[in-house]
Amino acid sequence: MFKTQPITSSINIAAQIFYTTDYTVFKELLGNRDVDENHVKRLIKSMKEEYLEIPIQVNQKMQVIDGQHRLAACKELGLPVFYMIMKSAGLDQTQRQNALSKKWAITDVLESFCKRGFSNYIVVKSFMEDFGFTLYQSLTILTLNQLSTEQTINFKSGNFEIKDLNRSKIAAKNLLKLKDVVSLNDTIIFRAFFHLVTKCEEFDVNYFIQKMQYQSQKFKKQRDRALQIENIEEIYNYRNQNKVNLRIIK
Repeated sequence: MFKTQPITSSINIAAQIFYTTDYTVFKELLGNRDVDENHVKRLIKSMKEEYLEIPIQVNQKMQVIDGQHRLAACKELGLPVFYMIMKSAGLDQTQRQNALSKKWAITDVLESFCKRGFSNYIVVKSFMEDFGFTLYQSLTILTLNQLSTEQTINFKSGNFEIKDLNRSKIAAKNLLKLKDVVSLNDTIIFRAFFHLVTKCEEFDVNYFIQKMQYQSQKFKKQRDRALQIENIEEIYNYRNQNKVNLRIIK
């Protein structure tokens, strides 16, 4: 079943691949992402059709760095586990590797750092639970700015920082009020209202909510944030003698 290929003089060995059916040799790496049982089931189905000898990665302590779902599937089917030993690899290296990878969802990253006691990440999780915003929305509110690629990479690398928690909580409470009259599930709509409650002193949440009681039919989803704010401004200024300019994008 398992064949080896001859090594020519022009090929160097970078790492050796081992295999075993003794699953007890493998250990959990604290802070690694949780095992997704549905993903394990999909792997089991695929392995029953054809078992590909793809190695998992472990460190010198036999802690699983990458491939814990594959390991779980092999256990279930009684198949040998192929593995490579990565020297000096731990969770920091694993997360650094995955900071630019799509293997870990951003929610996996959050859970991992929470398990390891990173205070800012624990606050993020608590913030999500308290206010009911998605992770993306929560990170946006807690940074008081639209998320950039660099900020996302920093979050995945363990370097996320909360700018001003009190200001973020005020913004979150105002956004929660708006949820009663508009849907913030749409990214453009969320970004527009987030901008208004954090950057625009002229915008009064309670006043807008009053206007929506008889102007809601005018509220339409737009193709970008600027146009969405223009739509909001039209509703806000309807029959308002003291018209305000909400469209100044800072």
